[in-house]
Amino acid sequence: MRRLNTIVALALIPLFLFSAPALAQQPGVVDASSLSQALAGQADDERAQRELVRRVLDRADVREVASQMGLDVGQASSAVATLSGDELSRLAGHAGAIEGAALAGGANTIVISVTTLLLLIIIIILLAD
Repeated sequence: MRRLNTIVALALIPLFLFSAPALAQQPGVVDASSLSQALAGQADDERAQRELVRRVLDRADVREVASQMGLDVGQASSAVATLSGDELSRLAGHAGAIEGAALAGGANTIVISVTTLLLLIIIIILLAD
């Protein structure tokens, strides 16, 4: 039995030695052009999200709520440039809700959403400083 185990082990060793380099030669899962296209798409998405947040911050009702809260909308707007990833997505979601509510005519929803948006931007400004 021991001899059989040795023979099987010796027969399998070359298989393992030659199969590892062969597997290493597989092409990458994603080629360079697909990767650069995905990165460009993500950059475009972030640019659109920043533009949406800035567009909402430029609205008169948002500026009014910000001034009532003692906030500088200019500083908040410049802080948007430093955002990325989840923070930017979350703020863009709130900004989209504000724009959507404005189109539907929901004034109460706008004030609550603007307040939420401004509070999130304040937190981000404080964390950035």
